[in-house]
Amino acid sequence: MKFKRILVSTIAAAVLATTASAAFAGEEAIEYRKAVMKAVGGHMKGMSMILKGQAGDMSDIASHASAMAGLAKATETAFPKGSGPMDGKTEAKMEVWEKPDEFKKVTAAFVEYSNALAEAAKSGDKAAIGGALGALGKNACKACHDGFREKS
Repeated sequence: MKFKRILVSTIAAAVLATTASAAFAGEEAIEYRKAVMKAVGGHMKGMSMILKGQAGDMSDIASHASAMAGLAKATETAFPKGSGPMDGKTEAKMEVWEKPDEFKKVTAAFVEYSNALAEAAKSGDKAAIGGALGALGKNACKACHDGFREKS
């Protein structure tokens, strides 16, 4: 009898955990993802402005680049099932979930190029940083926006 109660309790806990996980998806997951992507855009703009000499200081580039590498890593889990266009207002295309292997390559590229940018930023070499930022934009950001994001 005690075993039966433990089994029922375990099953109930598993169901609740699954329900809680599903509840996290949807609007909450979409809002989280939007916050991550807004931060990505802010760091991209900040680095671009610094490199163009419009604002900021070169000594801040490494902080921006390091943050970008962390955000890139966060994107690997920022698109859970249940957070697509059918689940709330998002610019993510269904291809994110319909073509997971292709999308995984894009997020992996984001991590790779962001890490390369962070390394270049440590050097302080403006040309190397600019090249790494351009490569990130072309090979990760553009690839994702072209294939997996609705045009806004």
